Amino acid sequence: MRLLIGLMVAMFAMTGAAFADPFANFYGNTVSIENPAGTRSVHINDDGSYSQVLPDGTSADGTWAIDGSNACFATGADTPPYCVEAVSRNIGDTWDLTAPDGTAETATLVAGR
Repeated sequence: MRLLIGLMVAMFAMTGAAFADPFANFYGNTVSIENPAGTRSVHINDDGSYSQVLPDGTSADGTWAIDGSNACFATGADTPPYCVEAVSRNIGDTWDLTAPDGTAETATLVAGR
């Protein structure tokens, strides 16, 4: 009986981990993305929307969704989605990205908006 209860507890714990939101630390904070064109600020919201301020000061809004192990960000039908690995990050983390056009970028999760 103890074994059965132990297995049930372990399965429940693993199920909870599987449903953890990898972007939980992104909400209310800023992803600063640098590339040769400059720096843009991206704000990811928990409702599946995001906004960004581009290096020239203009802004763009869109939607995002997790698709398997990736998160894909879309700004409209004319632009290919920008898909990245859906990985949990902490404030201060920096990681490399590749834009849909092949441009190398560096992202940092910064506290606040």
